[in-house]
Amino acid sequence: MLVYKYRNCAQRTWELLLNRKLFFATAEQLNDPLDSSIDIDAEYERAKKLVCESDDHPDGRKSFLIFLLDGSHRFKDPASGKRIGLNKALQHFIQSLGILSLSRNPTDALLWSHYAEGHCGLCLGFDLDLLELDGVFIKGDIEYAARPPYVDLFLKMTEELGEFVRPWEQHKYPDEQGDQFYTSQLSRLMRANLLVKSEKWKYEEEYRMITSRAGHHAFSPKALREVVVGTRTRESDRETLANILRHPDYAHVQVRSVRHVPGTFEFGFVDRDV
Repeated sequence: MLVYKYRNCAQRTWELLLNRKLFFATAEQLNDPLDSSIDIDAEYERAKKLVCESDDHPDGRKSFLIFLLDGSHRFKDPASGKRIGLNKALQHFIQSLGILSLSRNPTDALLWSHYAEGHCGLCLGFDLDLLELDGVFIKGDIEYAARPPYVDLFLKMTEELGEFVRPWEQHKYPDEQGDQFYTSQLSRLMRANLLVKSEKWKYEEEYRMITSRAGHHAFSPKALREVVVGTRTRESDRETLANILRHPDYAHVQVRSVRHVPGTFEFGFVDRDV
């Protein structure tokens, strides 16, 4: 299974191939200002308002439970030193992570236009089974949605929390059950923030990897399986690519081209030597 990184034909791309390192950006560096940057705490406040307005229990049980989702753990804000809830702490943590965006589609006209210098660049095809990058702890296909999933997620977690947290019944639950819920809560909120985007980006067919730190991460040359050149890739850039791929470590790499499919607005593969 291959995933692709679209690139322009510039010095940084040649350095990527020569140094065998992929760059993981922070959320702030991504081209979508909402990508991995939706305010979790603001979404939580929206969910909390919905619960409080609809809570028909005389003692406000659901309101109590949804307050627990953010109030049961307190953290120190590294900037202000103040105590903050789980949601703000998680947002700070997400902003420090490294994000690598790839695509499952190597022939999309818009991807070539937006990320490969208007079809003048190239597309690097990596084998997912061989692309082992240091520190990756979340990876998967992006889910595309009409709206952020947080409110629904907070409402669902409130219902789940109420299945075992029932102080009005003097009910006690094992610490392990609480720890499992907290771990699940963290995981689900992180994945909602990092692996869900607006459906407007659906054409990208994005596959994403998340590491604990931004910056460059080394990959094995064996992971690079093919390089696809665009319909407008310059001859001088083809020659530079050919020189780099002459290294024995890249002897297995196949070079392909994309070309317009006659009678359509689509692009397809043409196998060739650089």
